[in-house]
Amino acid sequence: MLFDELSTQRIVRVRPEPPDVALALVQRELSRANAAAAPEAAAAASTAAPLSSALPAPALPDCPALPACLKTEASLRFDTRAHDLRGAAVRLLAKPRRGIGSFPAASRSGAPELEDFAPHGDVFRRFKVQQALYREVGKDAPFLAAYERLVRDVILPHLRSRLEGAEEEGEPEFHYQFPPTLRVQPGPSHEHGPLHADKDYGHQAGEVNFWLPLTSLERTRTTLHVETSPGRGDFHPLLLDYGDAAAFHGCLCRHHAPANPTPFTRVSIDFRVGVSPHFDPGWRAEGVKALHGWRKA
Repeated sequence: MLFDELSTQRIVRVRPEPPDVALALVQRELSRANAAAAPEAAAAASTAAPLSSALPAPALPDCPALPACLKTEASLRFDTRAHDLRGAAVRLLAKPRRGIGSFPAASRSGAPELEDFAPHGDVFRRFKVQQALYREVGKDAPFLAAYERLVRDVILPHLRSRLEGAEEEGEPEFHYQFPPTLRVQPGPSHEHGPLHADKDYGHQAGEVNFWLPLTSLERTRTTLHVETSPGRGDFHPLLLDYGDAAAFHGCLCRHHAPANPTPFTRVSIDFRVGVSPHFDPGWRAEGVKALHGWRKA
């Protein structure tokens, strides 16, 4: 087999597909190659029972457990004047790019408003369009500079303060996702983000997830829903606005994004910070290739 069958089928069963998994694009070619090389295997597969939705997650690396103080959900605020991520996102999306989207000619304020962004493709559901946006984020220097300032000035001090009092040996080492993921969810639509825990897609228990809305909760009425502990099922909305950020243990705690019922576009960024020695920057789950990388703080 060219790739692990369960990994590729896990990807294509999820809609929308996770934007940080690269194997989805090759699943069709994999199926064709298997059928050409072994017609009898392809025929057998066509009559096989469907896979259970409870597919086994990739094995996690052998690292010390993340301190309990970092497993609990937390929120923090940042100065939007010093960290203008919304403005950086507007400027990124306003540049002419085929297949991404555009702003209307005029808005209420006369300047482009992020909630008015109109994607040209199904950027929330289609993997190929998501990847086009991901690549644009990865080469937009001003947006990436704003993101790294936020990580350096807000996110890492937040993590260090939460680790005070924890029985950690030595100074913790941080690795942050680079580039971050920019999510664009237009409405009105019935499309929603899948319920999942990040371990299902090759992420480690030594990572802390961060989620930041860049648009108005009042206008989009859509936000991320998270459970408070793994498997508990007590999902609750993150009632945050621009200038707020949430931290949660997304590797094990399930989360999802409901459909956007409004005519406005929801935009957010999310990323993860690995905390060593609970995180192994050189580890990769077998059969899953993440498109994002890591930078050592």
